[in-house]
Amino acid sequence: MGTLRALGVSCALLTAMSLTSGVVHALEVPTLVSRVSDETGKLDAASRSLLEGQLKTYEKATGHQFALLMIPSLDGDPIEDYSMRVVEKWKLGQAGKDDGLLLLVALQDRKIRIEVGYGLEGAIPDAVGARVIRDVIGPAFRSQQFSVGIEQAFAVL
Repeated sequence: MGTLRALGVSCALLTAMSLTSGVVHALEVPTLVSRVSDETGKLDAASRSLLEGQLKTYEKATGHQFALLMIPSLDGDPIEDYSMRVVEKWKLGQAGKDDGLLLLVALQDRKIRIEVGYGLEGAIPDAVGARVIRDVIGPAFRSQQFSVGIEQAFAVL
C-alpha cells in the first residue's frame, strides 16, 4: 500500500511539473514603449522614426491603433498564442471598440502574424492580412528589405 501511495504522489508531482512547465517557458511580452518595437535590430533609427510617424498619423486620422513588434524568436511558442498575449498586455485600440492591430514578426522563425481586433475585422479580414504577408511583406523580407516590407504593409492595411 505504501508503494502505491508513493507512486501516486510521484505521478501527481510529475503531472504538476508538466502543467507548469509550459507557463514557465512562455516567452515574456515586452512592455509597450512605442508603436514600433524592434528587438531584432533590423530597423535603423530613420526607419523606426518613419514608421512611428506613419502609424501616429494613421491613428490621428482614424483612431485605430496599429503597432509593430519584431522579435528574434518565439522560443517555441505558437505565434497565435504569443500575439494574443501581446495584444492583451498592450491593449491596442480604443477601449470598447477593440480596433487595434498588431504586426508581429518572429525573424529567426520566419513567422509573421497580423492580429486584428474585432472592431477592425470587417475592414481587415484574415484574407487581407494573409495577402499582405504573402504579397507585400514576404517578397521584401526575402530581399532583406525589412523596413520597406513593413512600411508597405502598413500603407496597405
